[in-house]
Amino acid sequence: MESEKKVDPVNDSNIYTSKESLGSDSTIEANIHKIDPLEDSPIEEVRSAVPPTDDYTLPTATFRSWFWGIIFSAAISFSNQFFWFRANPLTIKVIVVQLLAFPAGRLTEKILPNYNIPLGRFSFNLNPGKFNVKEHVLITVMANAAATSFDAIDIIVVQKIYYNQDWGFGGGILLVLSTSLLGFGFAGILRRFLVRPSAMVWPINLVNATLFHTLHKESPKEILDVEAVTPGLSLSRNKFFLIAFAASFAWYFLPGYMMPVLTSISWICWIKKDSVLVSQIGSGIHGLGIGSFTLDWSQLAAWYPSPLAIPWVVQANMLAGFVFFIWILVPIIYYTDTWESKKFPFYNTNQYDIYAEQFDRERVLTPAQYLDEEAYAQYSPIRITGFFAVCYGQGLAALGAIISHTILYNGKEIWARIKNARQANDDIHAKLMDRYKEVPDFWYFALFVIALGLSFVTIIVWPSDMPWWALIIAVVLAFIWLLPIGIITAITSQAPTISMITEWVYGGIRPGHPVGNMIFKTYGYITVRQALLFAQDLKLGHYMKIPPRHMFSFQIVGTIVASFVSLGTTNFLMGSIPNVCTRAAYPWTCPNAGLFGASSVIWGLIGPNKFFATSSLYAGLPYFLLAGFLFPIPIYFLTKRFPNSWLRHVSIPVFMLGPTPYPPAPTNVAPCWALVGFIFNYVIKRRANAWWKKYNYVLSAALDSGVAICAIIIFFAFQNTEIHFPTWWGNNPASVDQCPLATGNWTGVDVYA
Repeated sequence: MESEKKVDPVNDSNIYTSKESLGSDSTIEANIHKIDPLEDSPIEEVRSAVPPTDDYTLPTATFRSWFWGIIFSAAISFSNQFFWFRANPLTIKVIVVQLLAFPAGRLTEKILPNYNIPLGRFSFNLNPGKFNVKEHVLITVMANAAATSFDAIDIIVVQKIYYNQDWGFGGGILLVLSTSLLGFGFAGILRRFLVRPSAMVWPINLVNATLFHTLHKESPKEILDVEAVTPGLSLSRNKFFLIAFAASFAWYFLPGYMMPVLTSISWICWIKKDSVLVSQIGSGIHGLGIGSFTLDWSQLAAWYPSPLAIPWVVQANMLAGFVFFIWILVPIIYYTDTWESKKFPFYNTNQYDIYAEQFDRERVLTPAQYLDEEAYAQYSPIRITGFFAVCYGQGLAALGAIISHTILYNGKEIWARIKNARQANDDIHAKLMDRYKEVPDFWYFALFVIALGLSFVTIIVWPSDMPWWALIIAVVLAFIWLLPIGIITAITSQAPTISMITEWVYGGIRPGHPVGNMIFKTYGYITVRQALLFAQDLKLGHYMKIPPRHMFSFQIVGTIVASFVSLGTTNFLMGSIPNVCTRAAYPWTCPNAGLFGASSVIWGLIGPNKFFATSSLYAGLPYFLLAGFLFPIPIYFLTKRFPNSWLRHVSIPVFMLGPTPYPPAPTNVAPCWALVGFIFNYVIKRRANAWWKKYNYVLSAALDSGVAICAIIIFFAFQNTEIHFPTWWGNNPASVDQCPLATGNWTGVDVYA
């Protein structure tokens, strides 16, 4: 076999080692960069999922990792954007790519020749040995940058559907690329705060890390596993994964195809089906969901991170927030008829006029797509459901709490890191990453400057209805909010949103300009969202010991590939489906774009000056922001006074995040999600800790994977080919929620849309 030059992976060449240099399975342990066995992460969840080791001889940015990364990025971007337009969107999670990339990598390992491509300093080998975990991680990271549908796409759709505005492919691609790359620049600049510290866990990454180590038998976790073989723990992680995967795959055929009634079992409604009150209380889809539960894992994983991945103390805080806002505050608002709530359905995101009819925006729009003040005064002030209004208040309260909590609880640490980028007490994973060349801050800064320049071109050349100085305000807003929101997201894997803040700011500056409001929101809120996605992947690379410069290049390429594919898919669907994004085009009704459109009406067209005016029903909502800001202060000082009490587990921002998926999430999700978390991350973790350490994250990955693969098969093999399961009680649309009157108002009239 041809011998090749061995290159230290600390240097950023794409060539590494030949098959001989890697050695056989029996010699891999000798290549592992070992550390003091007593040194490990201070976080138990991390210790159970990520080994404190690194085999630095493994090749990373190989030809096959680039090849499969681009292929899977394009595929998942197309699939998710395609399904995003459907009434029931199917989101293919990156864990599917994580699974498929494993046999794909092993296939190329078998069929590609051991041949060196001479490109000078950047020479590379087509087959540098056994497909390894680091190549696998890079493929997954690139695909994850492409897996999430870009919110900027929804704004492009709303521009066309709501406001008859089309920027063409050039303006659209600049909008998508500039917002994404701005976020990446931010994430890189703040990575020392959001990625390196051990306290920034990013729990959802632990599931992915566990699956990587489960699939790759040669991983350090398997080699250095010193657990005694005890009853109940003799089953390998691989076999456990296959068994759980098969069970999850088989079960999902019931709620996903044959018996969708299992997605929401609202047994309280069985007591009195002709009662609107009982339906509103018991419905897990259109009501409060009290007593309702789901046997559909996809319901739990769709709206929250996996309940097996999030620590129980976090889930307990979130459940408390859900109970307070949804089960206590919403009924008080509705049944006391606050905000005229009884005029409207119990739970939806539509806008209404004072006559309880759908708000007709065409009556108040000028030909230039601005607000016609006179027409609005003659027509009606806008109205929303009490549930929707409470959720707006909850979002504002969460933002207020994040500000004060970050100052009180994290202020000293942030200041210390500003003064010293690297603390002496970094955990073992940070120390192992020091072996690799870090990405210079200049690279991220240069990327940010380029993205900012593209952003100015976008809003100036195309009719954004947004002055150049507004872009600066949007970017400053994003930068201010990124660190506190990033800290909360890194701890909970549940990201707060500054959507309302960005809409509110621009609505106050330029009321009556809905298109400009959406573009401003794009450069504010969506920039933060993309930055958090990139930071999460950077932490996964941190856990898996991927050279940072390779992470940088793979994330950027994945984002660029996804931007072009997503926009191309959108333009194809918009041009080929008649009446797309309307009920006439069912199932192509674009529900997520519709939610963006609703926000553009409330915050952009009508504007916060009118929506929160002293004469408005909703004048009190801004006080939620103040209440959220003040609430953490007494908790902080009480915790200082009683440091060993239960108060040390209370986190007000996390409490506020409990209702984050509402609307549009089903209300039966949060209680079931927390119950599963309590069983696994409290009961089992305490009483069977060895089992929890070995299998908990493997089980989470298997459940997610089984559902995802089954959902794809159901769609393409049955639903897309119009092969329907015979109608019976378990899949009859009239019986799926069991609460037929939950969508109506007190008169029993169905006004849900």
